[in-house]
Amino acid sequence: MKTKISVSEALKKIELGEQISDYLIDFERIKIESLDVMKLSKAGVSVPEEAIYYDEESIEHDEEFEGNWVQIDADPLMKKEGETEIKIQLKSEIKKWIESKNIQLDELVENLLDNFYKTQKIVTKEK
Repeated sequence: MKTKISVSEALKKIELGEQISDYLIDFERIKIESLDVMKLSKAGVSVPEEAIYYDEESIEHDEEFEGNWVQIDADPLMKKEGETEIKIQLKSEIKKWIESKNIQLDELVENLLDNFYKTQKIVTKEK
Protein backbone atom coordinates (compact mmCIF):
# COMPACT_ATOMS: atom_id res chain seq x y z
CA MET A 1 0.00 0.00 0.00
CA LYS A 2 1.32 3.40 -1.00
CA THR A 3 1.78 6.22 1.49
CA LYS A 4 -0.35 9.30 0.81
CA ILE A 5 1.51 12.62 0.60
CA SER A 6 0.51 16.18 -0.24
CA VAL A 7 1.38 17.94 -3.48
CA SER A 8 3.85 20.19 -1.67
CA GLU A 9 5.59 17.15 -0.15
CA ALA A 10 5.79 15.57 -3.61
CA LEU A 11 7.29 18.76 -5.09
CA LYS A 12 9.90 18.89 -2.28
CA LYS A 13 10.87 15.27 -2.95
CA ILE A 14 11.19 16.01 -6.68
CA GLU A 15 13.44 19.01 -5.94
CA LEU A 16 15.63 16.77 -3.78
CA GLY A 17 15.88 14.26 -6.63
CA GLU A 18 13.87 11.59 -4.83
CA GLN A 19 11.55 9.16 -6.60
CA ILE A 20 7.86 9.65 -5.87
CA SER A 21 6.50 6.60 -7.67
CA ASP A 22 6.03 4.79 -4.34
CA TYR A 23 3.69 7.52 -3.04
CA LEU A 24 0.04 8.35 -3.61
CA ILE A 25 -0.44 12.09 -4.08
CA ASP A 26 -3.50 13.74 -2.57
CA PHE A 27 -5.09 16.04 -5.18
CA GLU A 28 -8.33 16.67 -3.27
CA ARG A 29 -9.31 20.26 -2.44
CA ILE A 30 -6.19 21.73 -4.04
CA LYS A 31 -5.36 23.76 -7.14
CA ILE A 32 -1.92 23.35 -8.69
CA GLU A 33 -0.22 25.99 -10.83
CA SER A 34 0.94 25.04 -14.31
CA LEU A 35 4.69 25.09 -13.54
CA ASP A 36 4.17 22.66 -10.66
CA VAL A 37 2.01 20.50 -12.94
CA MET A 38 4.95 20.33 -15.38
CA LYS A 39 7.32 19.29 -12.57
CA LEU A 40 4.92 16.56 -11.46
CA SER A 41 4.33 15.38 -15.02
CA LYS A 42 8.06 15.18 -15.66
CA ALA A 43 8.30 12.96 -12.56
CA GLY A 44 5.67 10.64 -14.06
CA VAL A 45 2.64 11.89 -12.14
CA SER A 46 -0.65 12.37 -13.96
CA VAL A 47 -2.39 15.43 -12.52
CA PRO A 48 -6.20 15.46 -12.74
CA GLU A 49 -7.52 18.28 -14.94
CA GLU A 50 -9.79 19.59 -12.16
CA ALA A 51 -6.75 20.11 -9.89
CA ILE A 52 -4.95 22.40 -12.36
CA TYR A 53 -5.16 26.15 -11.75
CA TYR A 54 -5.11 28.51 -14.72
CA ASP A 55 -4.86 32.25 -14.24
CA GLU A 56 -6.44 33.46 -17.47
CA GLU A 57 -5.16 37.02 -16.96
CA SER A 58 -1.52 35.91 -16.86
CA ILE A 59 -1.76 33.89 -20.08
CA GLU A 60 -0.53 35.74 -23.15
CA HIS A 61 -2.60 35.35 -26.26
CA ASP A 62 -0.79 35.06 -29.55
CA GLU A 63 -2.78 36.74 -32.30
CA GLU A 64 -0.65 35.01 -34.95
CA PHE A 65 -1.52 31.53 -33.68
CA GLU A 66 -4.10 29.74 -35.74
CA GLY A 67 -5.10 26.11 -35.42
CA ASN A 68 -5.40 23.57 -32.67
CA TRP A 69 -3.01 22.97 -29.79
CA VAL A 70 -1.16 19.70 -30.11
CA GLN A 71 0.34 17.82 -27.16
CA ILE A 72 4.05 17.13 -27.53
CA ASP A 73 6.26 14.62 -25.77
CA ALA A 74 9.23 16.97 -25.51
CA ASP A 75 10.03 18.86 -22.33
CA PRO A 76 9.32 22.52 -23.15
CA LEU A 77 11.81 23.62 -20.50
CA MET A 78 14.70 21.70 -22.04
CA LYS A 79 16.18 22.76 -25.35
CA LYS A 80 17.57 19.93 -27.45
CA GLU A 81 21.29 20.01 -28.14
CA GLY A 82 22.00 21.59 -31.50
CA GLU A 83 18.45 22.90 -31.83
CA THR A 84 17.95 26.28 -33.46
CA GLU A 85 14.67 28.14 -33.43
CA ILE A 86 13.64 30.04 -36.57
CA LYS A 87 10.67 32.15 -37.49
CA ILE A 88 9.40 32.37 -41.06
CA GLN A 89 6.56 34.17 -42.78
CA LEU A 90 4.56 32.28 -45.36
CA LYS A 91 2.25 33.48 -48.08
CA SER A 92 -1.32 32.50 -47.24
CA GLU A 93 -1.52 30.20 -50.28
CA ILE A 94 1.54 28.26 -49.13
CA LYS A 95 0.32 28.17 -45.53
CA LYS A 96 -3.02 26.69 -46.62
CA TRP A 97 -1.23 24.08 -48.74
CA ILE A 98 1.05 23.09 -45.84
CA GLU A 99 -1.92 22.75 -43.50
CA SER A 100 -3.94 20.76 -46.04
CA LYS A 101 -1.04 18.31 -46.55
CA ASN A 102 -0.29 18.14 -42.80
CA ILE A 103 3.38 18.97 -43.46
CA GLN A 104 5.60 19.24 -40.39
CA LEU A 105 7.58 22.40 -41.08
CA ASP A 106 10.35 21.67 -38.59
CA GLU A 107 11.09 18.33 -40.24
CA LEU A 108 10.81 19.81 -43.74
CA VAL A 109 13.22 22.67 -43.03
CA GLU A 110 15.65 20.32 -41.25
CA ASN A 111 15.68 17.93 -44.25
CA LEU A 112 15.97 20.75 -46.79
CA LEU A 113 18.94 22.28 -44.96
CA ASP A 114 20.60 18.89 -44.51
CA ASN A 115 20.29 18.10 -48.23
CA PHE A 116 21.37 21.62 -49.23
CA TYR A 117 24.47 21.27 -47.03
CA LYS A 118 25.36 17.88 -48.54
CA THR A 119 24.87 19.23 -52.06
CA GLN A 120 27.07 22.25 -51.36
CA LYS A 121 29.85 19.98 -50.08
CA ILE A 122 29.66 17.88 -53.24
CA VAL A 123 29.63 20.93 -55.53
CA THR A 124 32.57 22.62 -53.81
CA LYS A 125 34.68 19.43 -54.01
CA GLU A 126 34.27 19.29 -57.81
CA LYS A 127 35.70 22.77 -58.37
